Amino acid sequence: MTLTTTQSTTQAQRTIIRYLYTHRQATKQQIARELNLSMPTITQHIRELAASGIIAPGPLLKSTGGRQARTIIFNRNHRLAIGIATTPTTATLRAINLYGETVADFNRTLPWRGDTAYWQRISTIANDFATQVIGNVSNVSARHAVDNAAVTAASTNTAATATNVTTVLGIGLCVHDDRQPVAPLNLTQTIQTVHYPYALIHPADAAASAEAWFDPTISDAICIYLDRVPSGSLIINGQLHQPQHAASTIPHRNGAIEHMTLVPDGRECQCGRRGCMAAYCSPQTLPEDYESIPGFFSVLEQGETHHRERMNQWLDYVAQAIVNARSIVAGDVIIGGEAAQYLDHHDIAELTRRVIARSALSTYHGTHNDGTHRDDTAQPQFTLRTARADDRQHLTGAALPFVTRYLTQLTGERVVNAPSQSAQ
Repeated sequence: MTLTTTQSTTQAQRTIIRYLYTHRQATKQQIARELNLSMPTITQHIRELAASGIIAPGPLLKSTGGRQARTIIFNRNHRLAIGIATTPTTATLRAINLYGETVADFNRTLPWRGDTAYWQRISTIANDFATQVIGNVSNVSARHAVDNAAVTAASTNTAATATNVTTVLGIGLCVHDDRQPVAPLNLTQTIQTVHYPYALIHPADAAASAEAWFDPTISDAICIYLDRVPSGSLIINGQLHQPQHAASTIPHRNGAIEHMTLVPDGRECQCGRRGCMAAYCSPQTLPEDYESIPGFFSVLEQGETHHRERMNQWLDYVAQAIVNARSIVAGDVIIGGEAAQYLDHHDIAELTRRVIARSALSTYHGTHNDGTHRDDTAQPQFTLRTARADDRQHLTGAALPFVTRYLTQLTGERVVNAPSQSAQ
């Protein structure tokens, strides 16, 4: 019997897949011992899973005097997913495998237009990129194919089958709901020429998804992206927390901190309202006339007094925005976006201090049960840190929903990303 990955796997096969996915490699003997399955059962399941391309031969273990044992690995590249984002001048694409690792990156110069012809061009670029990546991954698999006899008793045709099953699960398109001039329905119609399933996702949600994927220790967190147009997202119980919606629409989002009122009747925001967080916490508010954002931080490093005053005021606004958000969700705080690359450990420590000082529970005044005076400081227990140093993290996050959905289907439960020694 040869399984296809669209067919249901047995419970034992799902258990084997989960084990290999988590441990990355193991011998048949290790799998049998850890899962309490007989060797004949393991051999049969391994044969079927290998023939389907879900698992593959791994490296030989170091010999201890006898025959070297062949390991078995989860075939991380048998399914891929793609994330796409657009900028005013380029389209950027990233393909990831089932561990969320980058398989390929691609840039194409494409001035922003936002009309039907533009999105049809994006569709063509996506299709071409997917075809190229599938071909490259399949060729690499073929060049590194080894004798499959240690894994499966099937013929050498099994190895050919396993190296030709690579395909793309879907394409995630990062769409700024406040920047696209094409309504979601029209946008959906114009990208129907994409050859794969697709979904729209806000860049902040995409970046937050990647943050949670690569750091399984995250429980609840508010993600704030201090780009020129700030944005935010929310992680609850280690997962992106957004309403369920159709793949073709981006509804009101949880964690959309950018249009929270920070200063009533304050500066005008691009949304048309006044006093929004975005009007105060964008790094574009830092430079003086004719000064760039990198230029501002360069002068700041030199200790110029006026720049430090502007920085302190900006930190106050960001701290107040964090306090407001944490009054609803008392989670950790992850700072990303363009401004985050300029924030050093001192800046993060200072921002944390300002958040604590402005928090309602930072100082408690009252009495003990016996009537004596109580005056203590109860600092909120949270972590404030910068996001992962990957300016294309949102591309990974845009592709991840297809990966997680497939892995859940394959294993029967939610799979947590397995840590790797390699850089992500």
